Amino acid sequence: MFSPLHNELNDAIGELRARQEQLATAFGKVGEVAASATTKDRLVRATVDGQGRLTELAFKGQRWREMAPKELCAKIVEVVADAQGKAAASVQELMTGLIPDGVDLGRLRETGPDLDAMIDSAIADAGRWSR
Repeated sequence: MFSPLHNELNDAIGELRARQEQLATAFGKVGEVAASATTKDRLVRATVDGQGRLTELAFKGQRWREMAPKELCAKIVEVVADAQGKAAASVQELMTGLIPDGVDLGRLRETGPDLDAMIDSAIADAGRWSR
């Protein structure tokens, strides 16, 4: 005969395993994300992966060879940032509902996880299982 606490613990573990599977599926899809952007003059096109890493940079025609280096670099930086923004939006959409409210994926990518907040959240969630 199982106690109500044991049943609650089993339910919590079941929820955790289901969330783990959902996250694994979402992270698998993040690996498939790619986003591209093209400059307004269609001279430069950049493609990035789901983590925002540049995977392709293409130039159309030969006009870029005559540009000042600073001007060409500015176009590259602009188009890569645009592609990274699109990729980040796609990842955010994939992760919606899977990450706790208030988690900023952009900040998480830049700075890593906030362990203090994670522990505080886990303690708060554990409170719902205690009597």
